[in-house]
Amino acid sequence: MIACELQREWRKTVVTRKERFEFDAGERAGAMDALAAWITQGPPRRSIVWIIGPTEAQYFVLPWSPALIDRGMRDAYARARYEQLFEQDASGAAFYFAAPSDGNGQLVSCVPIELPAELAAHALRTESELLGIKPAISMVWDRFRDVLETEQGTLCVVDGDRQAIVEHDRKRIEGIVVKPRGKSPALPAKREGVVRRFSNEPSRAQPSASSVDLSLPPQNGFVATQDAAYAFALCGAL
Repeated sequence: MIACELQREWRKTVVTRKERFEFDAGERAGAMDALAAWITQGPPRRSIVWIIGPTEAQYFVLPWSPALIDRGMRDAYARARYEQLFEQDASGAAFYFAAPSDGNGQLVSCVPIELPAELAAHALRTESELLGIKPAISMVWDRFRDVLETEQGTLCVVDGDRQAIVEHDRKRIEGIVVKPRGKSPALPAKREGVVRRFSNEPSRAQPSASSVDLSLPPQNGFVATQDAAYAFALCGAL
């Protein structure tokens, strides 16, 4: 678990503190306690945005047109689609919807229903304002949409031992799959267009005309080549 503290100084964002909290699968409570103590050492007025990685989230593209279906029908359709794809009861998941893409389709992110309540309770405990819970794939897409929506290709988002492969044709997301990551994450083969990669680890591959890393700009307190581990935590801020 990664945490970054940001402050606004003279219209600039400054990264004032960074920390990592290690924990084993299913043993998050200790790390959450350590994070709470870390947060309370900061400024008294604070807000939190949580970025949820591929390990905690499931994704799918909902084929629908906002012009034809109202929000209530969309939500019901998403629940039915979730149960069809993952063979799980939709009542056990919380749904987050990205902005609809051109034509038909909307990226849907799902997390365990207990997670939003846990994060809200943590914010209350640390006397912080909870500004949002944002799945990582949607956050990366929104941050780099000026680039991604001008081209056809594949976005590969690598977070720890998981990777998400997003195929898109400019503004239209065509499909997404989340799978375990090997020692050397394999990028999609035989796919037209540009492959772009966003990761919390420094890239060891040489850039090419068809494969390019996405990176955040240098900022006070953050250098992409040295601080890649904090890339997801800072994606929505820098």
